[in-house]
Amino acid sequence: MRDGELVTCAAMAGRVVQNTRKSTAQASSGIDSRRKTALREGNAAYKARRNEIIHVAAHVFRDLGYEAATLNDVAKELGTDRASLYYYVASKEELLHEIVRDVLTHNLEAAEAIRKRRISVPEKIEALITEMISSFDANYPHMYVYIEDMRRVSREDSEWAQDVVRSTKRFETIVMDILDKGRRDGSLKAEIPAELSAFSLFGMANWTYRWYRPNSKYTPQEIARVFAAIFLSGAAVS
Repeated sequence: MRDGELVTCAAMAGRVVQNTRKSTAQASSGIDSRRKTALREGNAAYKARRNEIIHVAAHVFRDLGYEAATLNDVAKELGTDRASLYYYVASKEELLHEIVRDVLTHNLEAAEAIRKRRISVPEKIEALITEMISSFDANYPHMYVYIEDMRRVSREDSEWAQDVVRSTKRFETIVMDILDKGRRDGSLKAEIPAELSAFSLFGMANWTYRWYRPNSKYTPQEIARVFAAIFLSGAAVS
């Protein structure tokens, strides 16, 4: 092959690569546009399928770990292909965002409502523990993914990650406020620092993600009642 022919072949190959990239970008742009339109219109069937994908992704992330899991793994679990997922979600990161957002929104609203109730601090603590355990059951395995991946999320610089960190800290602040009020009104032991009390409460409730499964031996109500009794037997004033 002559030098001129080599140059021509190289040029043709370059154009093929360029055209392929252009076609891929156009296809990606097209599916992005279709997904955004579908999300905006909020068709019931579309929303149901998207929620199903998010729920299955939570199971996959739980079983394989978020870092190791791929969209191919999610697609396989759904009995479909990866390409079809892009009509519903843009990336694996978006799936994680949706999983965590749902959990945080629910838990934060519930904690705020408990803090505002006109009941005693020990009753608020019991209600809070009950809500946390019930949330783990109702949002399973979303809570598993959230707690397991929280350390990695806290190291991210993205706006979403920082919003998650702020929401988590807001939840912790609500709990601290309740505990501080109990120390001030005499219903909780003043000699026990509120921060340590909060750490023990979170440790007890959050660690259930390691062993609890829905429909297991103990109901969420039974677990919450025992946890509240253990916590209050040490922190509450007799």
